[in-house]
Amino acid sequence: MTAILTHEAVRDAAHDAGRTLGLPEPVTEAFVRLLRPCLHLCPYEVLPEELRKEDPRPVARIAGSARLPEGVDVPSCAAHVLTVDCAALPTGVLDIAFPADGHVVVLADITDQDDSYVFHVPAGTETVERQPADDDALASVDPYPLYAVPGITTLRGLSLARVPEAVAYAEKDAERAQLVAELIRRIQSLLSVRWGHEVQLGGYSPTWQDPLEDDGDVLLLSVPESMVSGDDCITHVTGTPEEIAECRYDGLAFLVET
Repeated sequence: MTAILTHEAVRDAAHDAGRTLGLPEPVTEAFVRLLRPCLHLCPYEVLPEELRKEDPRPVARIAGSARLPEGVDVPSCAAHVLTVDCAALPTGVLDIAFPADGHVVVLADITDQDDSYVFHVPAGTETVERQPADDDALASVDPYPLYAVPGITTLRGLSLARVPEAVAYAEKDAERAQLVAELIRRIQSLLSVRWGHEVQLGGYSPTWQDPLEDDGDVLLLSVPESMVSGDDCITHVTGTPEEIAECRYDGLAFLVET
């Protein structure tokens, strides 16, 4: 299977695994239906080799100064974490509504998520440069570009109990339950790639605890703070499907896992 994950490639590999385990096709297909696409944004040195050969275009930038519309006022402690060049992203990948042009700018106080913001700056908008302030926690971080890699995600904490077809197949049969558990492990292994630990747009949230999707929210993006500040925590920016589809970013939530 190619290093760049596509839904078709993962689906085929998952069905191969299911057949090897002797699982009925409908059970395997039920797990495949849960897969969701995402975009991983990673530094050049983490890119898969096949993308490096294509002279890739940067799609985002970590840290440095931000460009915001004149009059937008945010606290100086809200550091520029990420700017995404929407028009540079691969098209037709995400299953969430992400702006097709302009820039998405993320600013956050990495010590207090109450002062965290996401803005969509449409193409053609007059902007001014916002330099890092003296109290900006990321002022000493050198900006660097990120490149996009299409990916596939599955729900964290995925289990037999979440899939009715698997429940019906394995009911009161420990051996069948073990076969389903092995299929889940193999699918998760298929999706494990080295660039999967970078910035993520869309897809299932890479939470370490309970999936935020259980509360009806979806992931806009997640940023491992190791990429910007050296910390071990990860910030998830989430909202309702309607908020994200309508770019109502002022209602988004910032969830920090440590």
